[in-house]
Amino acid sequence: MIRAAESCPCPIREVGPPMALGCSSQFLLFMSILESFINGRCDLADPCNRIASKDEPDDSYDFVVIGGGTAGSVVAARLSENPQWKVLLLEAGGDEPTPSAVPAWVTAYWGRKETDWSYNTEPQEKACKDSDSVCSWPRGKMLGGCSTINGMMYMRGNAADYDGWAVNGATGWSWFEVLPYFLKSEDNKEIDKGVSGQYHNVGGPLPVQKFRYAPRFAHDVVSAGIEMGYPPTSDLNGETSTGFTITQTFNDNGSRYTTARAYLRPASKRENLHIILNALGSRVIIDPTTKKVTGVEYIKDGQKKTVGVIKEAVLSGGTINSPQILLLSGVGPKETLDKFNIPVIKELPGVGQNLHNHVGVTLEFTLTKEPDVPELSWQSAMEYMLKREGPLSATGMSQLTGKVNSRFASAGGRHPDVQFFFGGYYASCSDGSVGDADKIEDEKNRRTVTISAIALQPRSRGYLTLKSIDPTQPPLMQPNYFLNEHELNVAADAARIAYRLANTTILREKYGMQPTEGYGAECPGGENNPTDDFFKCLAQLHTAPENHQVGTCKMGAKDDPMAVVDPQLKVYGIEGLRVVDASIMPTVPSGNTAAPVIMVAERGAEFILTRHQLFKNRFGQNVPDGGNHATNADSDINRWTDNDSDNEHKWDERWKPWDKNWHHSQWEQQPNNYHDVDWQTKNKEKTDHQYVR
Repeated sequence: MIRAAESCPCPIREVGPPMALGCSSQFLLFMSILESFINGRCDLADPCNRIASKDEPDDSYDFVVIGGGTAGSVVAARLSENPQWKVLLLEAGGDEPTPSAVPAWVTAYWGRKETDWSYNTEPQEKACKDSDSVCSWPRGKMLGGCSTINGMMYMRGNAADYDGWAVNGATGWSWFEVLPYFLKSEDNKEIDKGVSGQYHNVGGPLPVQKFRYAPRFAHDVVSAGIEMGYPPTSDLNGETSTGFTITQTFNDNGSRYTTARAYLRPASKRENLHIILNALGSRVIIDPTTKKVTGVEYIKDGQKKTVGVIKEAVLSGGTINSPQILLLSGVGPKETLDKFNIPVIKELPGVGQNLHNHVGVTLEFTLTKEPDVPELSWQSAMEYMLKREGPLSATGMSQLTGKVNSRFASAGGRHPDVQFFFGGYYASCSDGSVGDADKIEDEKNRRTVTISAIALQPRSRGYLTLKSIDPTQPPLMQPNYFLNEHELNVAADAARIAYRLANTTILREKYGMQPTEGYGAECPGGENNPTDDFFKCLAQLHTAPENHQVGTCKMGAKDDPMAVVDPQLKVYGIEGLRVVDASIMPTVPSGNTAAPVIMVAERGAEFILTRHQLFKNRFGQNVPDGGNHATNADSDINRWTDNDSDNEHKWDERWKPWDKNWHHSQWEQQPNNYHDVDWQTKNKEKTDHQYVR
């Protein structure tokens, strides 16, 4: 009966490679049975809304979006809201595998060629020494991109991050100018139940809330933080910027929500949106005389193909792929293009530069009073099968985080420079048993957990460049981890705070938490009173290279020689080309990057909509707006205006200037018919296991 599929309105088909094959052989039987059940559930398989690849695309499109990941899914869906525009989305991978909807299986599709780019850095002088000095960067290669393989954590960073962008040349990107675009995507299920409507919104495409399950140990770590003197908080995106909390995540009804699920699946029913899966965007075709984009080249089934672009091409390949595509298109540093005999269309020295990422140290602790029993058993599996609850509905300790100030943080305490990520209590692979009784009693069989102490404001900068002109080959990635001593200093101070956390009364007495014996034995000075040099050595040995890479197509002012895109995300010197993804971020936000990337995508789509809006002239014809560009936050909201005075468009009043004291009830009054495919027509009749983070 467990294997029997439900009767759904549409036929269920298995999508993506089997999850169980990523488990060891002793777990294969149980995991295959469990996966079969998962594949047969209507709410998880979502068979009526699955994406169909367009085998025979049109010759040209108004917009071509390259990359259907976290950002590209948002951009393509938003642009297709205008039924007069034809939009094509090119995605190098396939659709989201059904089992990826199970939160606990967050790492199931890492390291698999069908679903992960599996990038590796160049050997590092000061990092990842436990893996031959090469750091691993999992990156999602499927619809939804990294939003399909990340820890789903909803963190925005801090106001000072975005104010810093604006001060340093990204005009219009200050905190109060970007906040409406965070809110636009959000459908927060817990307003007034732990989070405030002063900082959150309802009605957006993405459900945001805590998981339905968290280990008891996670709650006790929050209590330990309070014991250390950090303020109690249930929302690090709200009034409080420091402390420990179980975070909200992108999930609903016990399953993961990706940007592909939230944006693309509803939009895919629109006739004007075409999606090609397993199509690698390889090059943007630019007229060398006019510097205008005319088409996009992509590779499908080993064959190079081209499609015409009428208005704009949008690069949403991410921090690694977008600069690679620019370089292959003849846009970038002249010396790089000359080296590979690529004709120079536009010299932009900043393409591939400014690569940076959060980085820190991974610490391991043993809970000497806690037996190491499996989180996933027949019993916990049944909790998920019947009610979508229990360990499978969450990510174990990875839903817990803490943000604090090191002694190197900015004065004022409002811009914390350390974030803690936790690992352990995972319900990933299992044979279904609750654990052998002898092992439970064995004092050597104790549970271990990890704490990654991360420097949030890195000063080290690396670069990305070509290894080959073959677009199917990865570029060269050199992050230069710990090149600047600042990150090592912050990581060492953060590690000391983590040791203090482990030694709090509640964690010491209840769990017997202590540093794992022998962990970091290669580093001197790690005895009873560890030194800073010990922690710095440990950071270089057991490096925690986060998956928050940014900066390789930096946004900046026109007089910034390293800027690649302007504050409207247009590539300098090229007409009809924008970059909309994490690569445009001048500096990495102080926290997880999924929500900031979605904000960038919402804003980028708004810029494009504003630039190409249509209106009726007095003869009743649709004509362009004459190329008027949005130049600030106020102009961003004035789009889709109809000259017929008695037909007022729904968007005219949606984005009012944001006031931080404006309660969410006023947001609730705004119309939100995003999932209504024909909202435009109806409106006119009346008046769219590294550690998981």
